[in-house]
Parts: sequence; structure tokens; C-alpha cells
Amino acid sequence: MKGNKHLAEVLSPSRFICGCVNVVTAPVGSGKTYFSLEELPKHIQKGKYILYITDTCMNREQILATARNTRSYSKQWREFINSNTKPFYPKSWGTFKNPYSYIVVLNYAQVGAILYYGHKFDWSNFEYIVCDELHNLINYKKIKPKKGEINTNLCDITIDKIKDTFNNHPNVKIIGLSATPDNICQEFSNCNYVLTDIELKMLYQYEVLNSWQYRDYIKVLRAIKKGSKGIIYFDRITALNKVESILQQHGHNTASFWSLNNEDWTMTQRQIDVRQHIVQNQVIPQYVDILLINAACQTGVNMKNTDIEFMMVHSQDNNVITQVRGRLRHDLDTLFSFNENAIDYPNPVPVKYLNCPLTTDKTAEVCNEVRLMKAKGNEPYKWSKTKEYLMNNGYRVYKKSIGHGGVSKYWFIEKI
Repeated sequence: MKGNKHLAEVLSPSRFICGCVNVVTAPVGSGKTYFSLEELPKHIQKGKYILYITDTCMNREQILATARNTRSYSKQWREFINSNTKPFYPKSWGTFKNPYSYIVVLNYAQVGAILYYGHKFDWSNFEYIVCDELHNLINYKKIKPKKGEINTNLCDITIDKIKDTFNNHPNVKIIGLSATPDNICQEFSNCNYVLTDIELKMLYQYEVLNSWQYRDYIKVLRAIKKGSKGIIYFDRITALNKVESILQQHGHNTASFWSLNNEDWTMTQRQIDVRQHIVQNQVIPQYVDILLINAACQTGVNMKNTDIEFMMVHSQDNNVITQVRGRLRHDLDTLFSFNENAIDYPNPVPVKYLNCPLTTDKTAEVCNEVRLMKAKGNEPYKWSKTKEYLMNNGYRVYKKSIGHGGVSKYWFIEKI
């Protein structure tokens, strides 16, 4: 893990201003959620509340299940917010850690629906509106409503409400959280970037030790050893199901899930159970070796497993790769990502290089033949990285002295 500071150690809420989106561009792992749900509440005025809006139902569920002082939105909450009186909570809603919780948790579509159906939703009692993964709210407005649904995009309504707040609620501070904020200031003309470049470099962030690119994902799947632990991302469910079928044919224990709201693809009870386990515990169940997720889980779901060996993200979009990699809350050994211009990964070592002495020039030739590509550009890794990959994928690589007195040392590659 890089860095030496959490977000709460470098960012003071006094730097947030009204009338704009205060953009926090901190990297994954720096403590954005902790800052919003644990540190920010220490600074709110008496009688004020925090509205925390996230992008997915799963993230909302995970926050409500694990964070203190949070409540889901309800009729009672609506009355509580508007009248500033203690709400009534039926026992059937479950046990809450604090009956006076002051953080209301919604997702973007819920906010749009509340406004669309005409419910009074006065934001003036909120001191802070925290918009988690704000870039996705902007992405979602491009999605057209399905036939039979209300003829409007609920996220469009939410965006309009945020813009309206700049003028009609001048004392409300809006915070936009995102590790990939490129589109935020295209949508909102008035933005305040609250972190300096120096502060960003100080923040904790999870590392990727090895990054490989591929063109043919089938080759990557075939190279996965039985029993390996990993997470695989494809944006569409059809592709996800195809990949899962291939993995199961090779003896891997897999599980997959997507949005509960997807009416075209109904999940099995096992899928729902895996999803619920991750929501409640923030870990993948032990009986699952490889978890497959789609665009519905690109953000919002956190997994803290320490035994994940690899992630595979079938996308060329750096924002998607960053967000999906961020689902694992630990350093990652190996990250595979798609690149249509990459040489098919991984190429085998040509026979002419096996079981024979290799000079430095010859090992460079092996690197160009195997084509283990760097994450950026089209340049293959040099011998140290290529050698490491070969030793972990069916080859024995060693150095041996040859010649009188063992003066000259050469590399040898053997297929195991």
C-alpha cells in the first residue's frame, strides 16, 4: 500500500464551500467512505443531518449494514426531516445501533423517484449532501427508461435537484466523491477541487504489483490454475455467463451476481445468498474461488478478502479498470485488463528457446516472443517480469554455469 495518510488526516470540512460541488478526487483505499460516515458527522451543527447518496442499491445496503448512525429513507424519515421530531420505528425494521441516527442513505434513482412522485423532500435540514461515485450519476443519465417504466430518467431529476440546491439552499454543502472525476465538471460548471496534488500523493492507496494486458480472454481463463482465488469483470451478463461456464468446465468453483432489479435475468437463490453474504460481511464466501461481477457492481461493493490472487477486467476504459480494481480493499498481486491491440496473451515460449543456454540477447528475444505487455503502451516487459511469469505458469527458469571453470552463466528454460 502506498501513501501514509488517510483522507481524514489531510482534509478538514472547513474547506468545503456552498454553491458548488466540492470534488474529492481521493484514490480507492484512502478512506473516502470513512471520512463521510465517521469524520464528517463530528462537524455538523445541532439539528442538522447528512444525506449520503450512492450509485447502487448494493452499496446502499452495505453501508446501512455496516456503518453507524445511518438510516434508510422512509415515510417516517420524511416526517422526521421536515418536522425535526423523533420518528417512530416499528420493531420489524430490525435493530439499529442508534435510534437518533443522523445520516440518511439513498441511491441516486431513489432520490429521483421521491422527487418525481411529488414527495416533499426539503434539503435545507441537511448540512452536507455527500454524492458517492458522483461520476456514475452522470453516466446513468444516458440510460433510456425501459418500455413500461416512467417516461423519464430518474438520475436526470437528481442532477437537476443538485443544481437547484446551489441557488435555493445556499447553506447546504455538496460533496462529490470519485476516484475518476473526469465528467463531473463537464456536468457541473461550478466545482471546487478540495485536495492539492501534494495531498493526493500523501494518501493511502492500494497497489497492483503486476499488470498484464490481453486480447484473447479465453487464453487468460485457460491459464488460471485450479483453486486460484480471483474476481472477474465483464460488463454484460451474457458474457459473464459464458465465462462462468468455461471456468466451471475447467473445475473452478465460481459464483456470479448482478443487480436485483434486473428483470431480464433473474438470479438463483445461491446467487442471492452470495450477494447477501458480501453485503453483510464484505468478503466473498470461502466456498467461492472465482467471483464474476458485471457493470452493476463496478462501484459500490467492497470486498476485504486477503487471499485474492488476481482480478480480470474486460475493459479498455481506464475509469472502469480503476473502479473495478477498487472493489478489492487490499493490495493486488495481478491485474489483467483487455487491450484490443495487445498481442494474444500469453504466448508460449517457442521451442527453439527451450533447454538451451540463453544469453542476455536471447532472453530479450524470449520477452518479445512471449509478449507479456505493460499496462500502458505496447511494449513488452523485460526479462525480470517475463521470467517471473514463466516460473508461475508451467516453466522452470534457472541459471547455470557453462564452460571451463564455470566462468560463463546462461539462462535455461524448461517446460514442466
